[in-house]
Amino acid sequence: MFDYERFENDLVQQMLVVFNNWIEQNHDLYIFSLDCASGMESIGAIANTTHYLEEQTDTDSEDYWYYKYCEEEWDLFDTFKTISEDMCNCLDENKGVFANPKAPNEYSEMFDKHCNEIIKHCKNALIRFKKSISKNHSDILLTFNIREYLDGTDRVEIFQSVNSESASKEYSEHIEDFA
Repeated sequence: MFDYERFENDLVQQMLVVFNNWIEQNHDLYIFSLDCASGMESIGAIANTTHYLEEQTDTDSEDYWYYKYCEEEWDLFDTFKTISEDMCNCLDENKGVFANPKAPNEYSEMFDKHCNEIIKHCKNALIRFKKSISKNHSDILLTFNIREYLDGTDRVEIFQSVNSESASKEYSEHIEDFA
């Protein structure tokens, strides 16, 4: 079975490695996201910098909030290869359990439970990561993304758990512009 605790610990460590590397190279990093594939086969990080945001749009543009908060439009990306390999191995080992036997292209309840555990541990990892960076980088916004899986309400709830009240207010006010 999948080791969710190890998964969470590995995520925190890998986020710290990637974040510290990006911060060294980009002194204007403003947002960092843990990004998981909806099929639970890979995970990584995406981030953006103020200078890249400014290259894409102006603050008074109607597209500003989209470029500011939409992970797909950001500059920096890293796949956590070893963790993603573990995720793929789990899927391979549980093919018969995770697929609905009556409809092989549909996921089973067991997959849904696995997915919920992955999400729970991703959220926990993000909270632990925030605590690790908050002393020196409390201004960095954090998000969690599962493309075409999380709805606006889920995204706002997660954002609020790891960011300030004022940042959360702005994020929730503009959720329709990018989610």
